[in-house]
Amino acid sequence: MPAIQIEDAINEKLTGDSQKNALDFVAFLHENGLQLASNGDGEGWAVGGIVGNSLGFMLVNGTPNMPGPWTLWFNSCDFSGDDTIDDELKETAREHASPCGKCHAGWETCGGGERTIFGREFERLCHSPLMFTDPDAETLGKMEKLLMMVR
Repeated sequence: MPAIQIEDAINEKLTGDSQKNALDFVAFLHENGLQLASNGDGEGWAVGGIVGNSLGFMLVNGTPNMPGPWTLWFNSCDFSGDDTIDDELKETAREHASPCGKCHAGWETCGGGERTIFGREFERLCHSPLMFTDPDAETLGKMEKLLMMVR
């Protein structure tokens, strides 16, 4: 059975601004040559690489509970050009720091832990240190800038 296309999942599971923003984000990924690789369950896609070796992971499940209806996790918070980034973009990244939820037996064993995001230190962050859940259009634009910086 062929993997579900992310646009099909978005159109099936999301509505309104959530659907529009997710489709806009996927178009941005395609325009910038960032591949999406399905994890095979029809809800998850690795962004910019293969599952297990990517820039991030996108979940589209359509549920009203977090991490739904859609979420993007960054696999890194090592941004280039730290000294030339405006404070608003830095703060957006910091506001989306993802605390460890112990989804993989706890931060001690999964690769999470202490991380620095634009000079601010955080303890016990997820191994995917940034999480954007159902971003609005303004946050989406900042999320895209940040993604290009870890690329």
